[in-house]
Amino acid sequence: MGQRTLVRRLLVSFALVGLLGSASFLQIQNAQLAKAIEAHQNIKPSPPKVDPVPDPSPTIAYIEAIRTKLLADGCNLSLDISTLKKPLGTCKVLLIGDSLGNNLGYGMIPQLQSKANLTFTLKAKASTGLSNAWFYNWHNNLATYLKTYKPNLVIVFLGANDRQNYVVNNSVQNFGSEAWKETYRSNITKLATAATKSGAYVLWVGMPIMKPFNYAKGITLIDEQFAMAVPKVPGATYMPLREFTADSEGNYRASAPMNGKLVQIRGEDGIHFSSMGQSVIGTYTINSMNKLFHVVLSPSNPRYITK
Repeated sequence: MGQRTLVRRLLVSFALVGLLGSASFLQIQNAQLAKAIEAHQNIKPSPPKVDPVPDPSPTIAYIEAIRTKLLADGCNLSLDISTLKKPLGTCKVLLIGDSLGNNLGYGMIPQLQSKANLTFTLKAKASTGLSNAWFYNWHNNLATYLKTYKPNLVIVFLGANDRQNYVVNNSVQNFGSEAWKETYRSNITKLATAATKSGAYVLWVGMPIMKPFNYAKGITLIDEQFAMAVPKVPGATYMPLREFTADSEGNYRASAPMNGKLVQIRGEDGIHFSSMGQSVIGTYTINSMNKLFHVVLSPSNPRYITK
C-alpha cells in the first residue's frame, strides 16, 4: 500500500467517524426535542378565570321582607318600575339624620300632618354622623328605632358632621383618603342594609351644595360616597340634592324664587336651611317619594322653587 493510498483511507475513516458522530448528536437532539414536544402536549391549559357568581339569596330575602311587611301594613310603596301609582295606603315613615335631618323633618311634618293614614316619626340628632360613633352610634340607635317604630320607609339625611378622621385598629384614616372612603362607604352600606333587612325601603338624601369653600369640598366628597354606596343596597335609593339647591350655573344660592316670590332658603351659615328652605326641601322630598315609590301623596301647602 502506497503512502498516498494510506492517507486517503485515513481521511475517509475520519470523515465516516465525523458523520457518525454528527448523526449521533442529531439523534440525541431529536430525542430531546421529541420529549419536549410530548411534555408540552401533555400540559393541560389552565382554565379561564371566572369571577364567582354573587349569591342572589340575600338580595331576594331583603326584597321579600320589604314586600311582606308592605302587604301586611297596607302600604303601597313600591320600587318596581312596572307598578302603577296608587294611593299611599297605611304607611310608617322614619326620618333619621343630623341637624340637616331636622331641617328636612321640620319641612315635611306640616305638609304631612293631615294624612291620617301616615305615621311620620322624626329621630334626627344634631352633631351626629357616621364618622363620630363615639358621640352617637347610629347603627345601635337605628336598630332600636326599627324595632320600636317598624317603619315602611327610612329617610336618611346626614353627613354635615362627617369631615372627621376615622381611627380603625389604632390606625388613623385621614378624611378623604382611600382608606377613609372605604370605611365610610361600609358604614353607609351597614346602616342602609339594617333598614332593608327589617322590612323598610331606604330613601337616602344627598348633600346640598354648601357655601363655605373648604367645607363644601369635603361635603362634595361625602356626597360622592353616598352616590356610590347607596344604590348597591337592595331596596335603597339615593336622592341627590345638590343640583336642586344650586343656581342655574351650579353655584350656591342663598335665595330663590319660591311660589313666584324671592325668599331666603338657606341659613346664615351657608350650610343649613331657613324655615322657608325647610318647606322647599320638604315638598321636594314628598314629591320624590311619589315618583320613586309610585304612590300618590299630596303635600299640604307645598313650597316650590320656580326657576
